[in-house]
Order: sequence, then structure tokens, then C-alpha cells
Amino acid sequence: MGAPYVISINSVSGGGKTALSELLHESLRSSALFRFDDFDDSNVYPEDYYEWSMRGSDVSEFDCPGMQEAVVKEIKRGKVEYIVMDYPFGRDHHRFTDMIDLSVFVDTPLDVAMARRILRDYPDSSETPSDIVLKNLHKDLDYYVRKARYPYLSTYSRKGSCDLVLDGWMPLEALRREVLGKVREDQDADEDSVPAAT
Repeated sequence: MGAPYVISINSVSGGGKTALSELLHESLRSSALFRFDDFDDSNVYPEDYYEWSMRGSDVSEFDCPGMQEAVVKEIKRGKVEYIVMDYPFGRDHHRFTDMIDLSVFVDTPLDVAMARRILRDYPDSSETPSDIVLKNLHKDLDYYVRKARYPYLSTYSRKGSCDLVLDGWMPLEALRREVLGKVREDQDADEDSVPAAT
């Protein structure tokens, strides 16, 4: 077996990168999935995301040695044909610049991504009293307007270095088909190498 084909999925927070990454992992025969957020213990982050964005959003202020080590270990193991990465920097970060075969950006409008985060973080089933929920929501939205939106906006600058930019309004299944189609195209549509969807 040759080196696995590495797919990186990026979008703004709430843009759908995790859902698409998981669906691709389920769809691709013999694949491994790595999520950036699963390596928080070894990841390095800027102290203040807003200040980071005001300084120019330099991705080198983030680091992910643990994720790189895990991906390299999986590649050396030689047991999978595909590696899917839920990863916010694509080729723009030196850890994976030369490792990624297909860099994908899910282009989801910022307001839609924010609405999804609210729906995710404030579920109907919450047992928290409604006045506290409303107070927390007000606080989160106030911070978003003043500061948090700027780091999110910087994510869109990653589109230019991606091989495939997807419309985040599209259904998840349509996004899956587009990515798998690009994988087939990259592998010269060789019938033996077409990824098997389950």
C-alpha cells in the first residue's frame, strides 16, 4: 500500500468542517480521522484571539505538534488509504504544508455559522433557568460583536490556498459528493482507486 491520500477540511467555527470530516471518514474505505480539537493538550494557541487577529492572524502563533505526530505515525503504519483531517489551517501551517493532498474549505456565511453555534450551545433541552440562558446568550453575542467576529473573519483568508472551495449552504450529502468527486479526479478516475461510499 502506498502513502495515504490526506484530506484537510476547514471552515469557520460552526461552518460544518467537523460534520463533513466525520461523514467523509465514514464514507471512505480504510480511512483515519484526526480532529484538531482532540489535541488540545499539546496544541498551542495565542493568548488573545482578538489581539492575534489585529496583529495579522499569523498561523505560526498556533502549533499542533501532537496532531502532526499522530498523523505521521498513521502514515508510517501504512494501514489506511485515506486520512481525513478536521483542521483549521490547511496548507497554511508549516506542520502540514507538504503532507496534504486535498485542502478543502467549506465557505459558510458568518451569520449562518454563528446561528449554528447558538443552536449548538443553547439547546432546547437545557435545564438551566431561562433568565440565566438569556443572560449568557446576551454576553456571548456582545463579545462576538466587539471582538470574536474578527478572528472568525480571518479564517476566510485560508480559501486562497485551498484546492476546493465548497458552498456551505449546500446539504452535507452534496458536500460529501463534491469532495469524493475531487478525490476520484485526483486519482485519475482509476476504477480500482475510487473511494467506496458506504
